Amino acid sequence: MNWAKEVALKIIEERPNEETYTVASGVSPSGFVHIGNFREIATPYLVAKELKKLGKKVRYILSIDEFDRFRKVPSNIDSSYEKYIGMPYTEIPSPFSENESYASFMEKRFLSELEAMDVEVECIYQAKEYQSGRYNEYIKIAMDNRDKIFSIIDDFRTQDSSEEERKNYYPISIYCKECKKDSTTISSYDENSGEVNYTCECGHSDNLNINNATNIKLQWKVDWPMRWMIEHVTFEAGGIDHSAANGSKAVSERVAREIFNYEPPVYIPYNFIGIKGGGAKMSSSTGNVLTITDLLKVYDKNIIWWFYARFDNMHAFDIALDNDVIRYYSEFDRWVKLYFNGNIDEKNKSILELTNVKEEYLNNPNFSYLATFLPIVNFDINLLKELLSKEDIDVNSKEFMERLELATHWVNNYGSDYQVNLLNERNNEFYASLNDLEKSWVASTIELIEKSYNTTNDLQTALYDVVKDGILADKELKQAQKRYFQILYNMLLGLDQGPKLGLFLMAVDKEKIKSLL
Repeated sequence: MNWAKEVALKIIEERPNEETYTVASGVSPSGFVHIGNFREIATPYLVAKELKKLGKKVRYILSIDEFDRFRKVPSNIDSSYEKYIGMPYTEIPSPFSENESYASFMEKRFLSELEAMDVEVECIYQAKEYQSGRYNEYIKIAMDNRDKIFSIIDDFRTQDSSEEERKNYYPISIYCKECKKDSTTISSYDENSGEVNYTCECGHSDNLNINNATNIKLQWKVDWPMRWMIEHVTFEAGGIDHSAANGSKAVSERVAREIFNYEPPVYIPYNFIGIKGGGAKMSSSTGNVLTITDLLKVYDKNIIWWFYARFDNMHAFDIALDNDVIRYYSEFDRWVKLYFNGNIDEKNKSILELTNVKEEYLNNPNFSYLATFLPIVNFDINLLKELLSKEDIDVNSKEFMERLELATHWVNNYGSDYQVNLLNERNNEFYASLNDLEKSWVASTIELIEKSYNTTNDLQTALYDVVKDGILADKELKQAQKRYFQILYNMLLGLDQGPKLGLFLMAVDKEKIKSLL
């Protein structure tokens, strides 16, 4: 059983009488949504899929927190954007496009990534919700219970609070009508009328009424439980940074129960995701990110889903862009073959089903072949097709061209260490270390490559036959064949191993091979 199904069963056990199971997630358009943020989507999405498989009616919602304040200028955005710190994302112009907001640009990009990953979700735009008045009555409830909320928050603090702090505490932020920033201070609040007076650092003062205001936002630890209640959320996941014993989740659960009279949703934390070989922790607000768009240039979407599906929520893992890309492709392709051949265990079967993989996937060519031989044939696609057609690969299929594009991008951007190159000169020192029998194998190889072969497997078989003379035992033969291949790799590449020799020898100029042998 995969982890998502285990969570789905736990939800049903704890909430057996739900007519609709509302599964929630949320993102802030603070910058490009990175692959760590995507776990905020992937975790509930995969649980929602398992709930549906179990016959439950599911509503999957995504909160777009575009009414949050702009906190920090990401490194990939001009420092002049510091002037917008404190404004909601909807009030900031996009740094990458014209005539749209910062929020709109980031949202469109992220939603296009969700579409590319086949994620269907009901989006709830928080600026629209706040400004429509939908939350006003709950803002009023929070304001009227501000002393209780302060006490709840205070219970989780390590330092004692003062009466002055309690007196001046309000569970809301007000965006100034003049400068649009949240650098405001509330001077008075009338519970009976709902009137609030505030002053802003920009010098503007104003009063408003909570019952019809459009520029108020609840603070995070009150906003979150309010949305649980109003959307009737059954399940949500959150990063481990929010999930500590005295963190946001713990505070919000008490606010949900004691202020909004709502039992908090079933909740699980999820761990961080890194980039193999990367530096600092990814952060949208700093600009240090690898996005789903970036991943989709290297991996197909089924493999990306496989990463999120195979590791349970608390398993921190890295997504590789180095040579391990080859390993991941090979491993996933192997599991897919086992799945469609019916030779897979139940756990991996359930994981593969979460990736949406279809039988057409079996038409994909070997990623390692593409990545290895693209540089060898100097990125000549026609020559590559001619070569790989001898591997019984359909080089004219849609799957071939799609995977070729992924392999090309990986080789050009990340795979320089994986490329193999023929030696410039004959490896005389290594050749001198060979015994007479081994030297005869090398001589036989020169004769062998002069012949024509219909397929790479025909040449591969001929290579295996080179060492057969005089060797009868299977074990001895296998050892001799292994040694023979090692010799060829050293003579041609200066390495103990390399790509499939039958394919490699067909790809490289014969005269060059002969000169090295």
